[in-house]
Amino acid sequence: MRKKLFSFLFLLVCVFCNAAFAADEKKEGVVDLTPWLGHSLSILSLYQGEAADAFFAEVKKHAPEGYTIEMIKNFIYKQFSLKFTSLHVVDEDTITIDNKMTGDYAHVGSITTTWKDQKTKITWEIFKTDSKEMIGAGFKYFLFVPFHRHGKDSLRHAHLRYGNENFDYLTTDPSVQSWWPTIYQPEKTDESKVIAQMIKKAKLQASMLPQLK
Repeated sequence: MRKKLFSFLFLLVCVFCNAAFAADEKKEGVVDLTPWLGHSLSILSLYQGEAADAFFAEVKKHAPEGYTIEMIKNFIYKQFSLKFTSLHVVDEDTITIDNKMTGDYAHVGSITTTWKDQKTKITWEIFKTDSKEMIGAGFKYFLFVPFHRHGKDSLRHAHLRYGNENFDYLTTDPSVQSWWPTIYQPEKTDESKVIAQMIKKAKLQASMLPQLK
């Protein structure tokens, strides 16, 4: 069951992929927030509206017996869940959440983990703030993977995690192993093409839904 969950998540994040990982920035060169500059939205924004409804309807056609559209939505939303809708990296040190709260973050290092069952190494860049407002909201740490694509025409996106727990917990604790918040930058994204590819891959995504007990 866990293996299928991890595989399904990988397909969701890499739904448009047929090529190897290609990062915008070399991870070893990260010293601040520059690789994530600009306005980003949760990938869940792509799962809203009429076009997304068509995607969920297509997934349901091929889903294991017993799944409803609402169940499929809940499964996907849980994997990509975020406490915010938008994230704006204002400059090399500053993050604004939902245009409401802002804090300065310092790069404190990186941590490389191996993704279970995929034999894939993932390096998270770690940022920490002293902002009482951000810490009070649960954002003491932000961990990022640089923006990347999985294939020429695939979605350009970045993964992140956040929390007040230490970064070792945020990257290795079993409770977060299937949690993959993902962001994209709308000004660099043709959302209609992205949705079209999602619908095209609906059968494959449905095949990775766990069987209901």
